[in-house]
Amino acid sequence: MTRSPSPSSRAPARWNNALAQAPDPRDLRKRALIAAAGRAFGVKGFHNTTLDDIAQALGVTKPALYRYVKSKHEILFECHRLAVGMAEQALDDANAQAQDPLEALRLFVEGYIRRMTGELGTCVVLTEYYSMTPEHSALIQRRRRVVDSGLRQLVQQCLDAGTIEPCDPKLAVFFFMGAINNINRWFSEGGERSGDQIAHEFSVMAVKALRPREHGTRQDIPAAV
Repeated sequence: MTRSPSPSSRAPARWNNALAQAPDPRDLRKRALIAAAGRAFGVKGFHNTTLDDIAQALGVTKPALYRYVKSKHEILFECHRLAVGMAEQALDDANAQAQDPLEALRLFVEGYIRRMTGELGTCVVLTEYYSMTPEHSALIQRRRRVVDSGLRQLVQQCLDAGTIEPCDPKLAVFFFMGAINNINRWFSEGGERSGDQIAHEFSVMAVKALRPREHGTRQDIPAAV
């Protein structure tokens, strides 16, 4: 009687179980490729990771990857493109749902981190701007500047409403975005805090840091759920 292989000894599911019967399986497979590549880059570094490593993580052959990307540098660009797309969506959702600019900032921080930790996980490669081609870097930076501008506008609206301490909107955005973009360096999907918990706590801390003092203490912030 033969024994079934243990879960740890089984080969990876092809395309990490991206749905083959979905309306656009090619797009889902490409996202699965990008996410798997981002995690592989996080373990071995961009320059030490090969397309063979990524194919193995996805349970497919290397030639199958070439149907979606031409090189590691294209994968790196796609990692950054996926991340900036998450920031754009988080900002759009926050502006649509919030009742005021300060709440919009909190919702943005929470929504962006939820997306990042949920799909990209430990994608340390997002800090490697210098490894992208000049053309790819210019495209990503252009989109990031639009997000940055939208966040500065929210900070300025908070200043106008008197809901945060006087500050330079540019530095305020650098402050909380720097903290967010560093999460990929230390976040672990098997860690003691989930991505959702980190997202909520970071959003609370970001707003708490910006709010004005009242009689020597900060205004109350909703407790983590």
